[in-house]
Amino acid sequence: MKTSKALIWLSWITAGLALVAAASGLFFQHGGSATAFTTLHGQVVQLYGRDLYRYDTTLVALSFKGADLVTLVLAIPLLVISTLFYQHGRFQGGLLLTGTLAYFLYNYASMAFGAAYNALFLVYVALFSASLFALVLALTSFDVQEVPAHFTAGFPRRGVGVFLIVSGGILALIWLVLSIFPALIGNAVPAEVASYTTFVTGVVDEGIVAPALLVSGVLLLRCRPVGYLLASVLLVFTVTLGPNLIAGGVLQLATGVISIGQALAFSLPFAILTLIAVWLMVVLFRSVSKSATWRLPAMHQAQA
Repeated sequence: MKTSKALIWLSWITAGLALVAAASGLFFQHGGSATAFTTLHGQVVQLYGRDLYRYDTTLVALSFKGADLVTLVLAIPLLVISTLFYQHGRFQGGLLLTGTLAYFLYNYASMAFGAAYNALFLVYVALFSASLFALVLALTSFDVQEVPAHFTAGFPRRGVGVFLIVSGGILALIWLVLSIFPALIGNAVPAEVASYTTFVTGVVDEGIVAPALLVSGVLLLRCRPVGYLLASVLLVFTVTLGPNLIAGGVLQLATGVISIGQALAFSLPFAILTLIAVWLMVVLFRSVSKSATWRLPAMHQAQA
């Protein structure tokens, strides 16, 4: 059995850089206060005005701080543990590592493209690049046709498939119904755009994440081998991303940036989906054969 040294190194680099980025976002101190800013669309919004995210709107800055907290206490430890399991040839470790890398790619693509320019710009770019290529290596390292054989009869294929389809639909509808469509109908811009030039989160969620959830769910229900792989990875991704979104909502609610109604509309669905995803992920990993080990396709073994 051989593992990819490049993937391991990229995973450690991602963990180290993420530690710097998340700790800076949480603990970097810079005095100041919220300031008014007139957007390109003539709207007046409040910029956070202090700390690392002082040039971001208060809504987005608190979302980033919530993400930093979850990255620090959950995602980085999970990345370290999954990398170690992967190094020791555990098939579960490969799945866990791939799903965790998907979270880091999502989080730091959002930061690199969406955060107002700050001193950590190059760190965000490096994290985006490292997690992207690490995820590509992780996904292409699987012998996709062999993946279903690693699961026992206890694998909840239908439950996971339906959950992913429902999750993709809910994610797409939340932004469409609560933000994008109302703005289009009112000849305005989504509130999330604010001081930015476009709705980056909307692009990523509507254009990548929601379709990936829907497609992986359908493929799994059709018993396609790639469906087993993508479904397992996206379950880990959902379990990691859910607390990120919830933490941001809690901070926004606690500081009065959003109302209880808004918090329930945005955060409650993600909280419910996260709890279900945790349960399904536990069942999924328990259904992996005890003899399952990490195996690279013949091409990768020859090149390793």
